[in-house]
Amino acid sequence: MSPEPTEAGTPRPFDAVLLMGYGSPSGPADLPEYLTEVMHGRRPSPEVVADFARRYERIGGSPQAKILASLRSKLESRLARERRPLPVYLGTKHWHPNIAEVVPRIRADGHRQVVAVPLSPYASTWIMEPYEAAVKAGTAAAGGEVTVELRAGWHLDPHWIGYWAKAIREAWRRLDDPTAAVHLSVHSLPQRYRDQGDPYPGLVRATADAVAAAAGLDRWSFTYQSPGNTTEPWLGPDITEQIVAWKERGARRQIVASIGFVFDHLEVLYDLDVVVREFAEAAGVEYHRVPMPNDGPEVVEALAACVTRPASSG
Repeated sequence: MSPEPTEAGTPRPFDAVLLMGYGSPSGPADLPEYLTEVMHGRRPSPEVVADFARRYERIGGSPQAKILASLRSKLESRLARERRPLPVYLGTKHWHPNIAEVVPRIRADGHRQVVAVPLSPYASTWIMEPYEAAVKAGTAAAGGEVTVELRAGWHLDPHWIGYWAKAIREAWRRLDDPTAAVHLSVHSLPQRYRDQGDPYPGLVRATADAVAAAAGLDRWSFTYQSPGNTTEPWLGPDITEQIVAWKERGARRQIVASIGFVFDHLEVLYDLDVVVREFAEAAGVEYHRVPMPNDGPEVVEALAACVTRPASSG
């Protein structure tokens, strides 16, 4: 999926950008179709649909669509300041606008060379394969007349690390409690992915180590969150285990930084701010979570750097 070489042997300059996100339902009526897509074509039971409807209602609906639209606009403006104006398109893998539908539209608009960047800093197999499949379907639908180069892996970008370090330091100062602890949390995944060689565990751990160093942390843990409801083992330690462990070490105030994600969505607003918060408070722990980067300038800068870096750099 690399750019087609010119006669001089150098890559042709790309003429469009595709920003790729996960996707979220627009409302309760969309949940059956949305969950079918997330579950790879398996229809969810009425009980599963009702459970997700309850979760979304509890958080007041997902802000993901608005954040993605804002990031698309801000990235387009940011790139225009650095080089010739480039259109930035938005596509999602599990809802509308679907990546497989957006790629043909990019082609219809006259573009041939596209750089695609996922809204996840982590270039793991688990994360990237669905995006790659969606892009492949889109290029096929476009008749193979557009070339899409995927660029990923911005988990150590200084803007990304810097955002978390600053946000954590600010939360620590507000608490003014030297006994507090910080949890750097990422989404769990089945252990079989690690056993099959997926680099995800190493990528997220490297990010946690970089954030902890930049923030000057000494009372912190690396944790996983949001494991699936399956019988197979998932990566740990789970954040709830670490909350209890740090309480036993005297940390009755604890800070959560969800470094596995870019913006507010269900796994942050419900899994953390409802489920984990209730667990922590029942255990006698004061729960605090630092704000997500969302569409902030640090994310825009990290994405711009990923888009404009030489293709050979990853």
